[in-house]
Amino acid sequence: MGSLACQAKWLGNAIKLPTLVPVRTHLGYIPFEGPLRPYPTNLKKFHGALKIVNLQPVNKITYSFDPFTNDHHSLRNFMYFFNGKKVKATNLKTIVKTSILDDRSSPNVKFDLNDGRQLEIKTGRLTELEIATIVNNYVLPLVKEVEEVVTETKASKGAGKGGAKKGGKR
Repeated sequence: MGSLACQAKWLGNAIKLPTLVPVRTHLGYIPFEGPLRPYPTNLKKFHGALKIVNLQPVNKITYSFDPFTNDHHSLRNFMYFFNGKKVKATNLKTIVKTSILDDRSSPNVKFDLNDGRQLEIKTGRLTELEIATIVNNYVLPLVKEVEEVVTETKASKGAGKGGAKKGGKR
């Protein structure tokens, strides 16, 4: 008879025990209520921007930087990723030129486009993600849809006729 419930029975329900109702008093983390994956980092966003790059309207890319300045690292990293196989496969005729200077000039990249225009980006204080975003904003709208041309070869023309002769040795 040490508990309150037993004492309440003994007293003939004279004491009513309060009903406990759980109440959330804080705004903290509730399990399984947030995003199911972590937020994308700048590195993931940069790789996502590289996946959609299309160099079809670009004839020539010229990178120029001075390695003795402090702000050339983002351009060098951008150069490394932009010269990858998948990016180059979008236009195999693109010429890439790198100019290493020693005149303390700020790093920049120039894109010579098919229509005669030039896109020059001064990348001194930009990150790799910002450079890729600027390139995509200017170059992607210039990409033209390529129509697939189906050509018939001699092998495909005669493939459905069953080229074997009837009969056998005589």
